[in-house]
Amino acid sequence: MPDFMTAQFTAYFLVFSRLGSMLMVMPALGDENVPARVRLLFALVLSLVVLPVVLVSLPPMPTTLPATAALLIGEIATGLMLGMAVRILFSAVQLAGTVIGFQSGLSGAMIFDPSQGGQTIVISRFLSVLAVVLVFATDLHHLMLAGMVRSYALFRPGADLMLGDFASLSVNMMSQAFALGLQMAAPFLVYGLVFNVGLGLMARLTPQIQVFFIAQPLGIILSLLLLLTLIGTIMTVFLDRFGEGLRALTGG
Repeated sequence: MPDFMTAQFTAYFLVFSRLGSMLMVMPALGDENVPARVRLLFALVLSLVVLPVVLVSLPPMPTTLPATAALLIGEIATGLMLGMAVRILFSAVQLAGTVIGFQSGLSGAMIFDPSQGGQTIVISRFLSVLAVVLVFATDLHHLMLAGMVRSYALFRPGADLMLGDFASLSVNMMSQAFALGLQMAAPFLVYGLVFNVGLGLMARLTPQIQVFFIAQPLGIILSLLLLLTLIGTIMTVFLDRFGEGLRALTGG
């Protein structure tokens, strides 16, 4: 095989290493709901499309096997760290759903969540699925795909891994996700406080009433009505903050 073809194949697999790693852990595009073969085929096609765009950013192809392996491992690590940063920011939805589930009294209603690999509160799963649908409906997945291409300008292949910067980025994304999740669930935190204080006053003023038998169904009904009223606002806040986080991450 000519050296030119060998270099092209090496460059293609170099791009596939980073993009495939990012797609494996990114939300929406890399969820477990998407079959593994579909994700693999999408990564292969995407790498083929992106290769001519990022070819000028690739370093000279190494001539030895250890150097090639080290370059591929570095690209895989970069893709995993960038994809996990986006995944951490997206986890604000799970946090908000968990808080809402506990405040509404539905924390015992569990369902299997493939994206988390275990059981989760049903409201958290509902918000996660809704967030994925809205990400595609509002074309935020285009921003994620554009970020994959821009990552080659921010993190040059073959350069030293900036582990300190990635650690700082992870902490920053974690704090943003935690703050965003609490902001999304803030109305339910206020509702839970007012509702429980009201039940306490009722129990003190009218001890004859069995407050426990009233609190559970009433709390669930009021929480679902509040969720029905605020679901549009909650998801709008999430989409705005998620888009801002993606633009800040990719320099877009």
